[in-house]
Amino acid sequence: MPEADELGGGKIRYTNRKESSNDIFAQRNSTVGSLLMPVAVFAGSNTLYGDFRYSLNSIDNDTDTTLSGENNASRVGLKGSSDAVDGLSAFYHLQTGASIDTDAQGDALNQRFFFAGFKGDFGKVVVGRTSTPYKMAGLKVDPFYDTSAGAGLGGANYGLSGMTNGWSDNTLAYSKKMDDISINAGIYVDDTIADEHDMNFGVAYKKDSLMVGMQYLSVGDTGVVANSGADSSAIRFHGKYSTGPWTFGGSIESVDPSVGDKQSYIYLSTTWKASDKLKVAGSYGAVDDVSVAADGTAITVGAFYQLLMKTNVYALFSSMSADDSAGADRSTLAIGVSHKFSSKLM
Repeated sequence: MPEADELGGGKIRYTNRKESSNDIFAQRNSTVGSLLMPVAVFAGSNTLYGDFRYSLNSIDNDTDTTLSGENNASRVGLKGSSDAVDGLSAFYHLQTGASIDTDAQGDALNQRFFFAGFKGDFGKVVVGRTSTPYKMAGLKVDPFYDTSAGAGLGGANYGLSGMTNGWSDNTLAYSKKMDDISINAGIYVDDTIADEHDMNFGVAYKKDSLMVGMQYLSVGDTGVVANSGADSSAIRFHGKYSTGPWTFGGSIESVDPSVGDKQSYIYLSTTWKASDKLKVAGSYGAVDDVSVAADGTAITVGAFYQLLMKTNVYALFSSMSADDSAGADRSTLAIGVSHKFSSKLM
């Protein structure tokens, strides 16, 4: 029986030719091959990953003791990069928070960050919603980050400023590593009529097991950088050193707000790798001239044990003592788990 093919002009052409099953198979393979050709040419690496983080905590706030279960910043993410062409490649990274308990809006996922960029011999350029280099410098010396050690039950421990938490919008950032020296510069665009942009500049030196660096933040009248104060500035000196099973880290911050005295944050940490599966950590934090309730000192000690390849359990104790505020003291005893997964995608 004749078959009909639609032509570009809308006419119908009839033919008595009967296609064989081999012809049809060849045509379909050709179509699929054409569709997949861009993927084959530009394919790179893509990874779906996640981290389930949960803790059970006994918290004593100097007036009563409560028992709570907390989601310590559980997350799901997707990241990838293209194959390099003439030394240039593109990359992206999307991460969302994953709710364990019902949140106020009943959402399973919540916003964290999403950025993309290019990298090559010239360095790296990033655009999107990101963690600032100022934040990351503090995160990297905190062995208790995203546990219940800090007051937020996730994020930075006591002794690190609020700018060591959160993600900053409208990022346009550049970084480059040159042998032992790394530099970074970024602008965080204020898209209001105020037109007051924030900036982050930094430099770091890394040689063998020693790393030292400095990060500087200038915040405009709007305060685009996460948890920053409007019309303020901050500088952080940070370092890390490893010898044998020991690692030592530290951060010293000076924050100059638009009103009031300069604020001081000091954070010192150490970790001891007792075995391939067991790590013991401790930290000391001090805060001064921030507020009556916030000023004080804190210590944290804990142990982390690798139960499975991607599953760690831990126990920690953290105690914060306020300098002048009655009832602001706080201590936390926590046991927690972190289970990670990852899967390579096409």
